[in-house]
Amino acid sequence: MNQLNGIVPSFFSEMKNLKHLNLADNSFHGVLPFNESFIKNLNFFEIGRNSELCYNKTVLSSNLKLEGLAPCDKYGFPLWSPSQKEESLSGENDYDVEGGNEEKTENLKTKEEEEEEHKGSNKTLFGLGIGLFSLVFLILFLFYLAKRCRLI
Repeated sequence: MNQLNGIVPSFFSEMKNLKHLNLADNSFHGVLPFNESFIKNLNFFEIGRNSELCYNKTVLSSNLKLEGLAPCDKYGFPLWSPSQKEESLSGENDYDVEGGNEEKTENLKTKEEEEEEHKGSNKTLFGLGIGLFSLVFLILFLFYLAKRCRLI
């Protein structure tokens, strides 16, 4: 374990002779700056177990099987729940061109399940917001009635 942190440097993709890249078990955050052709040119690539790091779904295909790395939401944050995160951290290698690693599909949620979970949390927040707004409105209305009753 290297104990590296910050964003993943993009200069790695400029290293044309690079064949082995292991950035796993660090504290990287943000969006992975590599494209699919760079990753496919590597013989070995491991990036998992960087809890705040994610990849851009429009740049990298889900066929790469980047275990331990979530896709990004529209704000550049990882799209997964803590329970899915713990399950996906059990993988050994994220991407091995030589075929030494099989994807553990039983631990990963489908895209539809992730979207449903995300929509559910948005609905919860929306409901909570409506409830709080209603409570504030009720309190203000009661103050108004109390003040009006005193004037009559």
